[in-house]
Amino acid sequence: MRRFKWIEWNIEKVMAHGLSPADVEASFDRVLKLEKREDGSFQMFAETPAGRRIWVIWRYDQEGDDVPDIFADLDLTIFVITAY
Repeated sequence: MRRFKWIEWNIEKVMAHGLSPADVEASFDRVLKLEKREDGSFQMFAETPAGRRIWVIWRYDQEGDDVPDIFADLDLTIFVITAY
């Protein structure tokens, strides 16, 4: 099961584009295109349950991790940077 980290900052960013955190989370089940960016984040083109096609910029949340755990990919939290 995916886990998402929502804070006031990223909630406000997605809501400014007429989306809710629930819309963005659900779009992870409807991915049309996914690319890794140079900065290590991901750019994803996906669809909300209502059929709206959106871009989501996100990364795995590793805040506080000094040494990455090679097994963490099995249970990493997703931090949405923005969605529009």
